[in-house]
Order: sequence, then structure tokens, then C-alpha cells
Amino acid sequence: DANTWKSILERLYGFESRDMLMLLDEDGDPRTHPTLDHMRQALRWLVADARPGDMLFFSFSGHGSQQRSRDPGEEDGLDEVLCPTDYASSGCLVDDELFDLLVTPLPSGCKLTIILDCCHSGSAVDLPFVWDDGWRMTPGACLTAGDVQMFSGCEDSQCSMDASRMGRPAGAMTSALSEALEEDPNPGYPELLDRLRDILIDRNFEQRPQLSSSQQFDPRGKQFSLCEGAIANGHAQLGRTAVRRHEERPTAFFFLW
Repeated sequence: DANTWKSILERLYGFESRDMLMLLDEDGDPRTHPTLDHMRQALRWLVADARPGDMLFFSFSGHGSQQRSRDPGEEDGLDEVLCPTDYASSGCLVDDELFDLLVTPLPSGCKLTIILDCCHSGSAVDLPFVWDDGWRMTPGACLTAGDVQMFSGCEDSQCSMDASRMGRPAGAMTSALSEALEEDPNPGYPELLDRLRDILIDRNFEQRPQLSSSQQFDPRGKQFSLCEGAIANGHAQLGRTAVRRHEERPTAFFFLW
């Protein structure tokens, strides 16, 4: 999946390999394995000195899970997490920390696109607005200045499945999304989400990808692009909105490998 995105970034959107950092579990160099510490370092590198007009991209293809949350803003009482290769000894990257590392530092007019192809990824960065034939604001949302959109492989309660692309293992969502972008690199955001879901349905996958954003924008006036189209902050105030506490219920912390 990482190499698929590298190709798309270079061919369709003009990114250069010298501006990319890739962590691969199959890489022979342990310094580039996706351990928890390496993932944190890479995310800090991505947003360091971010300025208006910058175009940033982050993708993760791997294992995702859930754990009980202490944050009253989580509707289901669970945090979504990304699992590094050393999760057993170091723990996971929790959605709250992902938000703090990736979203909070960005200034107005800086654009970040996030692709998460992993289980339980629907709200794994806790962006405040979710697309459902219109923007819906999540309870306890935190409003920030940057322009961030995320396509996640499934809803929080679902798993993202594996597939194959040109005979090689791939994530089902990454395979479908890359196909949709090869057809049209600059569709509307709702149209891209619909096309992504249609491809997965045609391939008999039940997972339902999600679109979330740090800013509410009119989809009729903003096309999907990884290299242009950043919008300025539209929030009158930044910070956390009112929180509705979730009901306590027993949960399990589990991994799917």
C-alpha cells in the first residue's frame, strides 16, 4: 500500500520522493520499521514548520484496534488506535495523540490529507466533522485552524479487509481508492466517497469507508486534490466544544492479526 501511494503521489499529484518518508515492516533496515517511536518521530517530521499553502499527506495501512477511553467526548466510550510493530512492548498510537500530533499544529491554509486503511478507523483521528449527505459535528469535537480531510477504510465498529492488487497483497480500501483516483484524480469529495464505496460493494466487501474533516466546506466548491485547494480556517473559536459523557459499559482491548 505504501508503494501504491508513493506512485500516485508522484504520477498524479507531482510529489517528489525526496519529500517523502516511508516506514515499512518489510524493510531490512530496523531504523525505518514502523515502531511506536518511529511513527511518532515521522508524524512530528511531517508537520514540523508547517505553513499556509503547504500540502501534506499521511497514510497508514496496518492493524487498528480499540480500547476503553477516559475521554468523555468518545460517543461509544472507546478510543481507536493504530498498532505499531512493537505494540506488545510499547503500546499503540491512540486517536487523541494522533490528533495532537497531526492536526493541532497546522496553521490556517495548510492542508493535510489522511488515508487510514485499518480496522476501526472511522474516527481514528477524531476530526470534528463527518460526512453523511452533509456535515455532522461529533460530540466533544475539538476545532482547529488547519484544513484536514481523512478517508478511513471503515466505520469504528468494522474491520478493513485485505485484497490484492496486481497479484500483490493490498488493503481493500487502498486498492479501491487508488482505482477511483486513476479514473479521476480530482473528483468531488462526496463523489469520491460514493465511488469508493461502490467499488468495495462490487467486490463483495462489507466495510463502509468514512470521510471526515477539520473544516466544514461546501463540497460543490472544493474538489479532491492532494496538491491544491487548501481552505482557510472557518471557525470563529478554536478548542473543544461541549462534551456529552458516554455511558460506562464493559469493553475489551483486542487485536486482529
